[in-house]
Amino acid sequence: MKRRDFIKTGIVGTAALGFTPTALLKSQDCPLTQNDILGPYWTENHPNRTLLANADEPGTRIFISGTVKANDCETPIENAIVDVWHANDNGCYTIFMECDSGNSDDDPYNLRGQMITNENGEYAFETIWPGYYAGRPKHFHYKITTPNGLELVTQCYFEGDAQIDSQWEEDHQGLIIPLDESGSNLYGVFDIVMDEELIQVGTQNEKAHLLEKPILYPAYPNPFNSSTQIKFNVSRQGHMSIGVYDISGKWITSLMEKHISPGAHKLNWNGNDMLGKPVSAGLYLVILKFGAHTISKKISLLK
Repeated sequence: MKRRDFIKTGIVGTAALGFTPTALLKSQDCPLTQNDILGPYWTENHPNRTLLANADEPGTRIFISGTVKANDCETPIENAIVDVWHANDNGCYTIFMECDSGNSDDDPYNLRGQMITNENGEYAFETIWPGYYAGRPKHFHYKITTPNGLELVTQCYFEGDAQIDSQWEEDHQGLIIPLDESGSNLYGVFDIVMDEELIQVGTQNEKAHLLEKPILYPAYPNPFNSSTQIKFNVSRQGHMSIGVYDISGKWITSLMEKHISPGAHKLNWNGNDMLGKPVSAGLYLVILKFGAHTISKKISLLK
C-alpha cells in the first residue's frame, strides 16, 4: 500500500491489503483507555504531520491507525489532538539524545508528530517500529487532548514482545495491541476511549458542530525583512496551530501550538527556523489549523 493511501483511508486501508487486523475481531467491550507515564522525553511544539519517521530512518516501517471515542464507546471525538513520540530503532530519543540515525533532513522533531482526528474520530500515522529503551517493551508515547481540553497521557505496546510478561499484561490492560504483517511492513490498530461524556462532544447539541471559520489576516508588513505581524480571529476556544512552511510545503517553524480563547490574537515571525537560524529570502506560507479548518497566506521575506 502506498503511504498516502494508508494515511488517507486509515483503518479502511488495512482491509484493502486482504486481511482484517486482529484488533478489529476483538470484543466490543471498550473500557476507558488507562493512563501511562509521560516519560522524560516529551516536548512541546511537535509538528502536525502523519509521517513521523524520515524516509531514510532505519527500522521496520509501521502503520498505526485508530479512533478516539467518548466514554459511551461509540461516539467519535472530532478534532482531538493525537500527539505521538517514540525512540528510534536503537532506543534513542531525538531532541534529548544524540541519535545516530537516518535523519537526513536534520529534523529535530524526527519520530515525533501530532495529528487531528477527522469527523469520524480517526487518526493514522506512519513511522518505524521503535527499539527497546531502558529494558522496557517497545512502545509509542501518546498524549491525547480533546477539543474540550480533556487530556490523556498513555502508551501503546505490542503483543509478542519478549519484554512483556504476565504481570506487565495485568498492569497495562488495553494498551497492548496485536500487529499484522504485510510485505515488509507492520500494521496495528490502537483505539482510544476518553473519559468524556456524550453531551460534551456535541452529539446532543447540533449547534456544537456549527463552528464559524477562523479568520487569518494578511501579514503586515509583507514583504518584510526583519519581522512581520500575523493577526487572526476565532469565535470559540480551541487548539490553534500556526506554522511557517516554505513554498514546497517543507515545515520551517511553529509559531503557535496551544489552546486559545475566543477573540483577536496576534504574533510575530522574525524569519528564523525552528533552530533559531535565519532562513533565506523567498516566498513562505503561514498555515493556520483550527478544528477542521486550515487557512494559509503567502508572505515574502526580503534580505
